[in-house]
Amino acid sequence: MLNVAIGDWVVATTSEDEMVHGYVGAIAWQHGVAFVHVIASDQDDIIGHQIEVKLSSVKTLPISGLDSEDGVRSMIDIALGIKDEMWFMELTDTLLSLQSNGYKTTQDNVITGFYANRLGVDQL
Repeated sequence: MLNVAIGDWVVATTSEDEMVHGYVGAIAWQHGVAFVHVIASDQDDIIGHQIEVKLSSVKTLPISGLDSEDGVRSMIDIALGIKDEMWFMELTDTLLSLQSNGYKTTQDNVITGFYANRLGVDQL
């Protein structure tokens, strides 16, 4: 039995081989499908919609918080996916703070500039 629950953040592949990233809104165990609210995908027209995917293609994402660089980077990807610029700015500040407390980068704006370009905003 798969270990997936309503509300879990997941990645999955659709029957058309499209990669989706989102959260589980419902599960039909008897049919072997999950309904995923898509926040990011390689197919732009399904972003923001709920789609049906086979449970066998669903992989839960690890729970990570804002106390690790990997966790913050995952949240930044979500902020980019939903185009939330304010949340993105807060998360990049958090990432830079984590880096300054741990592994100092040679240039703090390298990270912010990379993500800003992905978000489509002017260089910070």
